[in-house]
Amino acid sequence: MGPRKTARSARAPSSKADGDSARPRTAGGPPERAKHCICMVSDFFYPNMGGVESHIYQLSQCLLEKGHKVVIATHAYGDRRGIRYLTNGLKVYYLPLQVMYNQSTATTCFHSLPLLRCVLVRERVTVVHAHSSFSALAHDALFHAKTMGLNTVFTDHSLFGFADVSSVLTNKLLTVTLCDTSHVVCVSYTSKENTVLRAALPPERVSVIPNAVDPEQFTPDPARRHPTRITVVVVSRLVYRKGIDLLGGIIPVLCAKHPDLCFLIGGEGPKRIVLEEVREKYQLHDRVRLLGALDHKDVRDVLVQGHIFLNTSLTEAFCMAIVEGASCGLQVVSTRVGGIPEVLPDELVTLCEPTVRSLCEGLESAIARQRCGHAPCPEAVHRQVRTLYTWRNVADRTEKVYDRVAGQEVLSLDRRVMRLRSHCGAVAGSVFALFAVFDFLFLLLLRWLLPDDVIDVAVDASGPHSRWRRDATEKRNKQPITAADIHH
Repeated sequence: MGPRKTARSARAPSSKADGDSARPRTAGGPPERAKHCICMVSDFFYPNMGGVESHIYQLSQCLLEKGHKVVIATHAYGDRRGIRYLTNGLKVYYLPLQVMYNQSTATTCFHSLPLLRCVLVRERVTVVHAHSSFSALAHDALFHAKTMGLNTVFTDHSLFGFADVSSVLTNKLLTVTLCDTSHVVCVSYTSKENTVLRAALPPERVSVIPNAVDPEQFTPDPARRHPTRITVVVVSRLVYRKGIDLLGGIIPVLCAKHPDLCFLIGGEGPKRIVLEEVREKYQLHDRVRLLGALDHKDVRDVLVQGHIFLNTSLTEAFCMAIVEGASCGLQVVSTRVGGIPEVLPDELVTLCEPTVRSLCEGLESAIARQRCGHAPCPEAVHRQVRTLYTWRNVADRTEKVYDRVAGQEVLSLDRRVMRLRSHCGAVAGSVFALFAVFDFLFLLLLRWLLPDDVIDVAVDASGPHSRWRRDATEKRNKQPITAADIHH
């Protein structure tokens, strides 16, 4: 079996593959950058809320601004099935796949191939970009995309350990998935080190591109703060790894010391019962408010009511929440875990060990600064944060990754089997090499039953051949010229 050829008719030209002569040139200027057709894949997307969901949406919007075509594939959420269109023609495929646990789909590695193949062929995708190690759909998409001869990119948003059974199994799956993935992106240098060790990857195949926030959505408003109380805000999923047990230990200690201190907690999860028990036991109903799940549009309205933002995470690759809190002008107190020390400058964050005692000390220092008027000016903090992380910068750097992988050769089946067996161990490597062969045979069967050239090509809602944009331009050009236009 020789090297498998990819569908060049569906690919944007690449400098490495086809040379600069294949790219359109501007008059007297450098060749224009090739446009890509990208399929973002993850189990985690709106209407579910979280950092991965926000990352995919914001990155997609910035890539659309740059002229690329972007579609998103995720599983169905309740009645949200089929195709939906979001802002700027962002197309989302909500696939009818069964959710197994915590919004992650069940996987057999094969049942998703017919659906994903249909999406990738219809949309003429050239790069498959999967997100999150927790997403079974992301792993499936990478596996099938490599079988179809498409270039692949994976963004890892999480940190994992090496000792417990769950981490060992997840790390082995990640090793299998990433051993022949074109390129890997991590959101912090700590996350890169973790991923390189877990998946046994060469460091040069892993890039660091951080998350970002939209500074226009997170602006300070000190007038919304309570005039006589100091408010600590927590916005987080109420789960174990977010340190909610630590939060349950902090609340009664600080509320006993500071009568004017109150907590405003947004988020939902299985650990909510811990906070409810603390509130009930110490009779803190008027000082601890549990807001439940928040829409992303409401997060800023909660943040600006506080003076201090508290993050108690036990593990975090890159904590977007502390950037959002700082952008709203709050003092930030956070645990010193994972990639958090890389996120904000020392003057904008108080880092603590993940213990009740250390977090109480960090909060008390922030409370003291607030009382004596030494807390940083919210507007000054916002101006500083808005220059640190922007989605357009993230999109620029991600675009360079796409340009890099577009010219790379996708491994043929025989070389892929050899890579899996040599990289993933004798047992797991042989098992997944067999899966790769079965996946290839299943793809041949699907192509025989429904050839690629029979599948209808979707109308582009975004990208260089966007029908929506062309129709809007034609409609604007057909509008009659008025006397006011002539005078202008």
